[in-house]
Amino acid sequence: MAVREPTLDTRTPVAPETGVAAGAAIRQSSLWQDAWRRYVRNRGALAAAVVFVLIVLYSFLIPGFWIVPGIWTDLIHDIDPYGVDFSQAYQGASLAHPFGTDQFGRDLFARAALGGQVSIGIGFAATLVILVVAIVYGGIAGFAGGALDNVLMRFLDALYGLPFLPFAIITLQIVGTVNFMTMVLALSVVSWFTDARVVRGQVITLKENDYVRAARAVGARWYRVLGRHILPNTLGILIISMFLSLPGVVLGEAFISFIGLGINPPDASWGAMANDGRDAYRTHPLVLAVPSLFIAALVLCANFIADGLRDALDPRTRET
Repeated sequence: MAVREPTLDTRTPVAPETGVAAGAAIRQSSLWQDAWRRYVRNRGALAAAVVFVLIVLYSFLIPGFWIVPGIWTDLIHDIDPYGVDFSQAYQGASLAHPFGTDQFGRDLFARAALGGQVSIGIGFAATLVILVVAIVYGGIAGFAGGALDNVLMRFLDALYGLPFLPFAIITLQIVGTVNFMTMVLALSVVSWFTDARVVRGQVITLKENDYVRAARAVGARWYRVLGRHILPNTLGILIISMFLSLPGVVLGEAFISFIGLGINPPDASWGAMANDGRDAYRTHPLVLAVPSLFIAALVLCANFIADGLRDALDPRTRET
């Protein structure tokens, strides 16, 4: 009886974990690609990002289409968001006025979009100023270390005693003029303290890495090490800080405008619109509800986005 000799299986084994053939090249991905995949798995953060983008698009695109004469003439009449028509005061929601009108007969749908331009614009501009100051202050303190770091941090501890909203109001009164730029200045002048501490801590951690020591060993100047090797690696934490700072700035602008110290009429902001509607909110709730809902939606979405970015950029936070 002939004995059959065993044959060798020349097929490449497949790794059970990944389903990829052993020895095959693994597809490489960057940090941002991995972070994006982790972010889109977070349904709450993804939904918040979609709503956030829709609010921004509504604020910056709708006025151009809704107000321009002739585009919506088949559905509504031409709208002047600054025109006063007391015969149209406090109209309810309708096809002509989806959010109704205010006490001056102005369309709330168009004014809410214009108010969003001001509120969101001030929020992003002030947040950008906060991040720039925080990067410069915190980066110098963390990179220099020693006595300079100690002096800068003790000075920052002293500044922490300044209250946010009262000092912002005082700044506006000192300047004497309330406009877009002065609102940005007032809301950012005492809002960068926490972000500066975050940047400092990140820089202190990064400057001990091997690639920073290698750059120093080959003779790289301090400004190149800081600008080329350290600060770019703080981009993730800076994006998270931006979305964490944005709600506070938007709420600060809304509060200052709500008490009548913000953007001057007839220009609109969500806080100023809420101030216009507080006297008639019982009989005409839409005048107050529309800007309040936009403020609440923007603030909640920014917080959800920041939470999702934190989990996506640093997966270890989810484990802890």
